[in-house]
Amino acid sequence: MPSPKIQEIINELDNLMNRERKYIELVATVEYLLNLIEPSKREKFKEALYDAETVEDVYELIKAIKLQLGMQGARRYLLTLEGQ
Repeated sequence: MPSPKIQEIINELDNLMNRERKYIELVATVEYLLNLIEPSKREKFKEALYDAETVEDVYELIKAIKLQLGMQGARRYLLTLEGQ
């Protein structure tokens, strides 16, 4: 069994790795969602991703992407109604 000091360092490293893993997973999710956004608006969202400094920033970006995708879906739906 490692000494208490070594165990504390191991625990801190483990916590850090978990936070980094979560951030990487979030970024991968956002990059996937970016491909669903209209090309004309995609660059702004990419800039926001690169400017994100915290996990909370990435969560806010995901919320914005969800709104954008909802608007795109609504627009497509309305266009199909007009075409009928």
